[in-house]
Amino acid sequence: MKKFKNIDWDNVERFIGSLKFAVIVISLFTLSMIIGTFLESYYGTDFANRAVYKTPFFMLVQFGILMSIIFAAILRLPPKKRLYGFYTIHAGLIIIGMGSLITYVAGVDGQITLAPNEPNRQVILTKDILKITYPTEGKQVTTFLPFSAFKTNIDETYDNINIREYIPFAEGKFVWSDPINHYPEGAQIHSSKYHFKNAFAEQDITLSIHPEAGNDFQSNMQMGPLAFSYYPSSIAHCFAENNPSKIIVWNSQTAECFTPESKAIPVKTTGANNRFIVIPLGNTFLTFFPDFSPFPMDTKLQTDEKSNIRVFSKKLFEEKPNLFLFGKKVSFYSKAENKWIMEDIEVGKKAVTLPWMGAEISLTVHQEKLVPFNLPIATIPIQKNGSLIKGDIRAVRLDILGKEYWVTNYSPLSLLVQGKKVVIEVTKESLNLPFELALTEFKMDKDPGTNNPASYESFVKLFADGATSSHHVFMNNPMKQSGYTFYQASYSQDSQGQYNTTLAVNVDQGRVMKYLGSLMLVFGAIWHYNLNNKKKPKKDNQQDPDDPEVNT
Repeated sequence: MKKFKNIDWDNVERFIGSLKFAVIVISLFTLSMIIGTFLESYYGTDFANRAVYKTPFFMLVQFGILMSIIFAAILRLPPKKRLYGFYTIHAGLIIIGMGSLITYVAGVDGQITLAPNEPNRQVILTKDILKITYPTEGKQVTTFLPFSAFKTNIDETYDNINIREYIPFAEGKFVWSDPINHYPEGAQIHSSKYHFKNAFAEQDITLSIHPEAGNDFQSNMQMGPLAFSYYPSSIAHCFAENNPSKIIVWNSQTAECFTPESKAIPVKTTGANNRFIVIPLGNTFLTFFPDFSPFPMDTKLQTDEKSNIRVFSKKLFEEKPNLFLFGKKVSFYSKAENKWIMEDIEVGKKAVTLPWMGAEISLTVHQEKLVPFNLPIATIPIQKNGSLIKGDIRAVRLDILGKEYWVTNYSPLSLLVQGKKVVIEVTKESLNLPFELALTEFKMDKDPGTNNPASYESFVKLFADGATSSHHVFMNNPMKQSGYTFYQASYSQDSQGQYNTTLAVNVDQGRVMKYLGSLMLVFGAIWHYNLNNKKKPKKDNQQDPDDPEVNT
């Protein structure tokens, strides 16, 4: 307390309200904006927010500007007529600052993605969270992750789960890792890495049926017109059979298969000449139309996609290039020989020649139990055309009962912790709107001669208070509802070529204050100019030596 008593508060007040202090904080603000603009252009808006715009330093600089404005006005009290415009300008700046603070604290800034004719009310916000769910107990815990641009150490523990580290921008380094959970002996959980090449392309492909492989390594992929499908090795023998019906019955739960001919199951046809088979299962019967769907159909001709029993017709894969992989075996249809071919493929052995433009494939790695995994490594993100092409992985390192685990925004973690099933995921904070939106139509105009979008617009249906209404959202034409404002932000395209739209969602409680402050700035500037440019006697134009310099 004695230290504060010795401070000359008059000098502190004069310094904060001086032109020198204003130049310092405005220079720091300008430099930060230049750096932030550069970072945003090359590394993305999120990185710029984390590195500059929403850091404590930048907030402190803005607070310094606000203090400079307030004290500059205080130093010029009591009011003088010739400074009325000056007071108005500074009052406007203070009101704008207060409005911005209200928006920062209580505002909403997020995005909602709408698929055609699928109502949605969930808005994705900017803050990252770690969500821990106990499905059997109906319990869920969330914790906010640091809003940092770089790797941050954390030391938080919840129910034997210790959160160690958070990486907001990471890229994956391929590794083979031990599985998290235990699986029965002989379980079909293998993964393989292949090298594919033809006259136009050459690429390494990792495919997996391991339950822990996540979204990075799946069992299906597409490369141009060629489709790759990866299946358990136990069903390879069914593909090797050139049975007359070319139908395979597969139990995905037991990884077993058979052909209708081997079980004397007749393949029948309907009056419209559509093939079907009926398979007994306990006390029920499953009806399949394999030329249309691998899943059984009920009496209403609705498919049951949860069924473990599936029926494939190899005829469906004979017209277009399809490659079936079973770890150490590969199968494909040869039009030249008019039959399905099964080839052995071994690690480090000669590549298998495929019947499509000189293509060939070789096996480089095969793992029966290990899991393919992209180990998160901290990096600086790179942005191209508004999207991150590097560093789009958000990862958290965990310590659970002495063992290290990683969970990312692409790969949730599911495991048993002391007998309790736990699902852990890295996601974004969200909120639910009091109404629903659905996309009815998306339009996009492209620049002549290119595929670059020139403009795009969304036609949206709003479901609110038991009524529906239609809205047209495009640039400079937002939609407003219940205090929320929706702007056209971006779009995306799914694997079927269907367009989805992304709308920016904004709630700005401080908007009125910011508008009022802006009007006061304009009015005050005009007032200040008129008051100080009137013709006055020469003696009146002399500056009062006791009056502090005007700080605008």
